[in-house]
Amino acid sequence: MFDKGKREQRHAKEDATFNKMLLWLAGAVVVELVILLVKQVYVNYLLGVGPAVALMYFFQVYNFLGVALTAAGIVWAVLNRRKGKSITVPCICAAAAAGVWVLSLFSFLLFEVGLNIVMILPALAAVLIVIFFLYQRVFFLNAALCGGGLVAVWLYRQYYSTHPTLITLLFGAGFAALAAALVLTFVLKGKNGRLGGVQVMPADTSYPITWITCGVTALTMALVLALGMTASYYLLFVLAGWVFIQAVFFTVKLM
Repeated sequence: MFDKGKREQRHAKEDATFNKMLLWLAGAVVVELVILLVKQVYVNYLLGVGPAVALMYFFQVYNFLGVALTAAGIVWAVLNRRKGKSITVPCICAAAAAGVWVLSLFSFLLFEVGLNIVMILPALAAVLIVIFFLYQRVFFLNAALCGGGLVAVWLYRQYYSTHPTLITLLFGAGFAALAAALVLTFVLKGKNGRLGGVQVMPADTSYPITWITCGVTALTMALVLALGMTASYYLLFVLAGWVFIQAVFFTVKLM
């Protein structure tokens, strides 16, 4: 009778997790549809020239306003955290403001190319959402780092010849993110997975695979910049292969 009760509790928890995952995936789909709609209105003049021009002016203003709104959302979340209040709403507002800012910035500066780049993000987010809910958190972090590297290499192949400065800046941001992730994991290791009073990772998390992931991703991106377009095609498979190896490893650990 006791075992049956435990099984029912486990099944209820698994169902709740699955429902959350579906909700997040639905959100990614909605975001993708919104980006497609913006592209049709802004690039293809679906509703005529007027709405397209209005969007252009909105993007121009929001490129500055979005930074302020995102910062305000982060400050709100920090203040709520210190007061012991829920940070769910502030985090959602900050994430929404940041997402619209990314869409605005890329759309205004790069027009159709920018929207094509932004359209990759919801698809990548959907994959990461599945990993977050089904696997250990450390694999989610590793997959996010590799996913960023894959996007960087793909962008290099697609747009470096026409937008070399932008792609170089994105690679610089990528290297900075990898360095930050490396520092973060060392801090988490020293504090048993806690950061600012929040249990970010389980206390027994092993980080060597994350450190290897940072190294592999950084090396791949550096080789792409050094060796050029032909090498980038094969280096995409290097990163994809490393993600696949980790997927097999962490799947076995779940069994």
